[in-house]
Amino acid sequence: MPHSSPVKLTSDLTADTQTETAPLDRRAASSSVAPSADYLWFVAGVGSWFTAFGMQGVLFSWLVVGVLQANADWVGIAQSALMLPSILLVLLGGVVADRSDRRSLLLVLHLLAAGLSGCLVLIVAQGWLSMSLLIGYALCVGTVQAFAMPARDALLSEVAGSNMLRAVAGMTLTQWVSQALGALLAGSARWLGIVPALCMYGIVMLAGAPTLRKLPPPPSRAAEGRARAGLGELVAGVWEVFASPVLRPLQLLVMTVGIGFIGPYMVVLPILVRDFYGGDVALLAALNMAFPLGTIFGAGTVLWYGGLRRKGLAQVLALLVGAACVGSLSFGLPFWGALLAVGVWGTSASIFMSAGRTVFQEQARPSHRARVLSVYTLGFMGTTGLIGAPLAGVLVDWLGPLSTCLFASGAMVVAVLGIAVCTRVTRLE
Repeated sequence: MPHSSPVKLTSDLTADTQTETAPLDRRAASSSVAPSADYLWFVAGVGSWFTAFGMQGVLFSWLVVGVLQANADWVGIAQSALMLPSILLVLLGGVVADRSDRRSLLLVLHLLAAGLSGCLVLIVAQGWLSMSLLIGYALCVGTVQAFAMPARDALLSEVAGSNMLRAVAGMTLTQWVSQALGALLAGSARWLGIVPALCMYGIVMLAGAPTLRKLPPPPSRAAEGRARAGLGELVAGVWEVFASPVLRPLQLLVMTVGIGFIGPYMVVLPILVRDFYGGDVALLAALNMAFPLGTIFGAGTVLWYGGLRRKGLAQVLALLVGAACVGSLSFGLPFWGALLAVGVWGTSASIFMSAGRTVFQEQARPSHRARVLSVYTLGFMGTTGLIGAPLAGVLVDWLGPLSTCLFASGAMVVAVLGIAVCTRVTRLE
């Protein structure tokens, strides 16, 4: 059963009034505590991973739409291949992370991801690139990500210190600053060429390995590691999330994001750049930078403000703002308008993720934390790979990219308002 937590559902006006000054108190308290050295080494590793991830987002998309000139259906399938392994493996990844040395696990995963990038460099440099090989690469990278995400999220709790929201916002800020930098570096492919840019991607990923070695080893989990991961272990996190009146509605919101936001982001934006704006890899990099720049602003605001008092309401409002931004793209904005819309979308996404990750970190039992966080990851990655990306590809083929943005926006508004009305998510602190 989920353990008790400071997160609660508000029930009356008095409780709201009593907490009115809490953000200021939290800001004062958090500003007096410097981050630990372990936390700084941790976020350095996060920076390496997500700089490479930001480069991959641009370079992989351009290999699909620019080099192979794939149609919308194949763009959806290729992007889906990056996410599909999460459906099968992320729960196992949570079990492995709960039972193992997360530092060593992430170190190995950095090395594996760097090795895969070397394989992709060889494929492109030798002129062997094909859709089948690119999908094979995507499945391998997606497998690495399925194990990395729950391990990294659970490791955060070991280095966060006393203020979890501040630690989560700091990690979110680092994540998106790094992704913006990665998109900028990937844009250099316009002048350097795609092969040197892919080499740079592998080097950046490899640079994260030394930072992880600086973290102290955790307490021994040898006994747990020898136990076999049965079906009960794999679904323990799922049960804990959906049995919780706090986590269940938040998980539903996460699943709508995977279908209605991440799928269109991965599929529609590259096609908009190629077919509507007539751009190249540099223009795609600029559009991919706009989203993380918006999240940087959002995460910085959360850090400055010191917290979010009504986390559930903040998540609902953030998703509605995001839906408005996606809908605005359907009007065929000039490119600067698209940059602005995607940037504001990123700001709303940052608020959504900071609030959601904090609640999941606080609600999860320490012994099941990685498994619970793997369910959170599955909500994003699994629904994107299974439904969001392929559906976006089909809709672009049927309706075109602009109408697909309008459809995704309307569907998100209906889904989010439905969850808000049918659950008590807006009263979650």
